[in-house]
Amino acid sequence: MDGVLIVDDEIHAAHGIETGIDWAKLGVTQVYVAYNIRQAKEIYTSQAISLMICDIEMPQGNGIDLLTWVKEHYPATVSLFLTCHADFEYAKKALQLGSLDYLLKPVRYTELEAVLHKAIQKIESDSEAVKFTETLKHYYQLWSAHHPLLVERFWLDLIHQTVSSHPEQISELIYKRNIPYLPDDQFVPILISVRGWSKELSEREKKIMEYALRNAAEHSFHLDGLEGGCVVPISERNLVALLPRDHALLVSTAYLEAELMSYVRSCDEYFYCELSCYIGEVTNIVDIHKAVQSLIEKDRNNVTNARKVYRLDEISELQEHVQQPNISSWLELLKQGSKTSLQEDIHRYLEDMKQTEGSAKILQEFYHNFLQMVYHVLQLKGLQAHLIFSERLSTQQMASVTRTVSNLQEWSKAVVELAVDFIQSIEESHTVINQVKAYITENMDKDISRDDIAANVFLSPDYLSRIFKKETGTSLFDYLIEERFKLAQSLLIQSDKSVSEIATSIGYTNFSHFSKMFKRVTDMNPLEFRKKHRK
Repeated sequence: MDGVLIVDDEIHAAHGIETGIDWAKLGVTQVYVAYNIRQAKEIYTSQAISLMICDIEMPQGNGIDLLTWVKEHYPATVSLFLTCHADFEYAKKALQLGSLDYLLKPVRYTELEAVLHKAIQKIESDSEAVKFTETLKHYYQLWSAHHPLLVERFWLDLIHQTVSSHPEQISELIYKRNIPYLPDDQFVPILISVRGWSKELSEREKKIMEYALRNAAEHSFHLDGLEGGCVVPISERNLVALLPRDHALLVSTAYLEAELMSYVRSCDEYFYCELSCYIGEVTNIVDIHKAVQSLIEKDRNNVTNARKVYRLDEISELQEHVQQPNISSWLELLKQGSKTSLQEDIHRYLEDMKQTEGSAKILQEFYHNFLQMVYHVLQLKGLQAHLIFSERLSTQQMASVTRTVSNLQEWSKAVVELAVDFIQSIEESHTVINQVKAYITENMDKDISRDDIAANVFLSPDYLSRIFKKETGTSLFDYLIEERFKLAQSLLIQSDKSVSEIATSIGYTNFSHFSKMFKRVTDMNPLEFRKKHRK
């Protein structure tokens, strides 16, 4: 990534960040410092900046003004604020301008490093997205300019049997459409099957990338000229390459397999696509439909392997009889919430299925039996399956579940994860909330964060926040603030501790920040509150 810019009018603060963070560990090699907006803009004009850490109040304009300028001139820069000002309007404006975070001084270096790590991940992700968008744009231009060819239509009509396969009818079709083949020409069909995408794509992006796969196949297989064969899309996830019998790739089976394997690897690397290729036998034009359907059937029943090249004569017959899973045992494990044991048992069963080369039919049977088991347990627990799964398992994921054993493994693991978590959350949410409240009370004198609290109850911060809000009606953050300042008010009234001692006892090491927050909660500063309530 490019450089990091620190903007702060407090020289010691800026220098502290520059020297206190382990930049090398974060992969940052260039760190620049500016003490006002003018210097920051000068650095932008001469250096490439990926990340800016900025104060709010500075001479010659504030950090909000600088971020506005940066977003206009350098929109790719990721920014975050580090300031003493806990002003809501400042924070709101910063987030509206796209600031990644809004941190209050003083901040622990470990906390700042965690935020910086998240920022760098975003920068790298954005960079990859830009590259991917450029690839899409390139192939979209080619795709938009590409028009259906008569030769492609000819092959599609034969493969889908929308025209007669009688030799005389095919000869007439070749003549009428001026197709550059002879009726007795022979071809080797190669089925290119899209087994899956390793990157989440929209439907439009898939169409573009499918065109990219076709374009790459034409170049890899030297099929740029119509007389030398062609590549045609026959369905949403299948292409067929048609190689004339005398094509250069067919000089030897080993050479053809090596070229196809190179194509498979390239598509995996550049187009986020998992492919399998199936080499058919030498076929007359009139029999091309049967030859292609034979390859499609082999692919449909290949539920175990991707990223491979197969010859039709080496594909073994698939097993139709596989030992049935022990559904009754799995059902009991699910009832008990034994998530790990159940997932491991399912994984072992499906791994064994890979070795026996089960068919698509067997995967379908497993899928329906497994769902029936899960729905039964959820019904016993009073849970509605559609509320759990519909928003958490994508339509695309559901549609491809029985495509491969690997897809089924991933899906079944996710289903068990969701089901057990929901069952346990219903049974344990009250206990968890009580644990959280107790932890907050016991650690009132510490600077605890949402992450600290979540780690104590072994939940993710986001999930804890959701169930805490649902059970108590207030957010975890608001509850923490309320409890801290309830204790502070009590100590001001009932003890003789100094205000700074009380601030420390509820986890505030910054006396000024404590006073501001206290006034925000009570409309009085601490001394005014003590004086009023001790009368």
